[in-house]
Amino acid sequence: MADDAWLIFENGKWREAACDPASPCTRFSEIRFYYSNLADYARVAMCLLAAVTLAFRQPLATALLIIGSTLLDWVDGPLAHAHNQCTIFGSGVDWLADILAQIITLVWVAQLAPALAPILVFATAIELTNCIFDFATTATGRYPVLNRQGGFGIILDWSMPGGSYTPFGTALWLAYPLFVIAGCLDLSWPVRTELTSGVLRGSEVLLLVPAALYVWCELAYVRFIIGKWREAPRQASPSSFNDGPRGMECLGVLPENHRDLLRRAWTQGMQKMASEWQAGLDRKAVFWVNLWQRSGSGEKIAIDCIEELDGWARELVARHYDNSVVELDGYGLIANPVGSSAQAWHIDYTLDYSTIFIPLTEVSVENSLQYAVLPRSLPPDAYQRATADLNAVDLPALARTGEWVSVRQLLAPPFTLIKMDFGAIHRGVANTGNYHRVLFWVSAKKRGALLPPEPVLQTIAATSGDGQSRAVTEVSA
Repeated sequence: MADDAWLIFENGKWREAACDPASPCTRFSEIRFYYSNLADYARVAMCLLAAVTLAFRQPLATALLIIGSTLLDWVDGPLAHAHNQCTIFGSGVDWLADILAQIITLVWVAQLAPALAPILVFATAIELTNCIFDFATTATGRYPVLNRQGGFGIILDWSMPGGSYTPFGTALWLAYPLFVIAGCLDLSWPVRTELTSGVLRGSEVLLLVPAALYVWCELAYVRFIIGKWREAPRQASPSSFNDGPRGMECLGVLPENHRDLLRRAWTQGMQKMASEWQAGLDRKAVFWVNLWQRSGSGEKIAIDCIEELDGWARELVARHYDNSVVELDGYGLIANPVGSSAQAWHIDYTLDYSTIFIPLTEVSVENSLQYAVLPRSLPPDAYQRATADLNAVDLPALARTGEWVSVRQLLAPPFTLIKMDFGAIHRGVANTGNYHRVLFWVSAKKRGALLPPEPVLQTIAATSGDGQSRAVTEVSA
């Protein structure tokens, strides 16, 4: 297997897939010396040393090493954020150190007081469940919003509202390991003066209540994180495809509840803008309706389901793009009326713009959209010259570079998710069928990319019989 090959679980089996050279992954060699990772390496090393000191009956050294590892857990997160060094790998090493500290402490207690082991196993199980599922959530890059919980989860409102610890929550977080370690130290030296023993046991009593509250907090968070668990389908659509950079990709099929939302948005949107919609159909040119657009007025169209639709569109972008570099730009409807002319080959707005299309009617040979798939070896300067005018891309010029250019036509049933990559060259074909093709679209742009404001309803240039582009009038709502 090649060094940059992956195994992908698809259609019930694992298959090899080459890594996309246009989207290189971050390698371990690039992040191994991040400051936050160095702190976590130190935490792991301290836990391993604590295991050695435990084996040689050095309880004070064991306690200091475990407490030191716990306190370093306070440092790695701020370091990562301060130096822009947040990584999934670093999160994994962080949780590894937490798990090691938990296991060493549990073994220590089991050696000294086996009768307490069941209670500590229960508390440790809660901690480890938290570690595993919280890390798995981190790996997806999407965290559920920790809104007000109430009831059993009220402890989360007190200790970590919004996902960040309050001073109260931090006190609970420290109290639990200190309570267990204090008990271990007390049990490690059974022969003590009455005064010293009494002081330590008094400390244990003081820590018992916040330690118990911490276990409650962890259990409430485990219930929250598992209750909010969302996982991608284990089995990809057999018809899935990915044309690579500047092409199209099939993301699967919408579930029924999302289909109903888009049907309602389509119906209500056409009712709200009945005259504008009809005007677009009468012009017999591909046109689209903005239900909301960031670079426009910023106002959402007044339909009943708009807030639900807005939340769904944002979730869709968060799932299929990197939210740290991309933001939602807009969503709406796009129609290819019966009798339309073919559009000019074009790129939407800017090379930093991408769209997910969801057909609401069948995309057929008679009403489809076409797109160009370019070779990976195409010289960048040739692409730049051919796309100098984004509204009228010179596709034949690309073919004259000596490289192949593949023109493909998309056919898809309703409610298939099709992602058009950044900088994809495409056009709507002339609709020679007997129904208006309608798509729902959700667009994203790279942060910092400036897009022009546009009216609620707009068309793009079409081609005349001689192949030259001709302007089509825009309509403002």
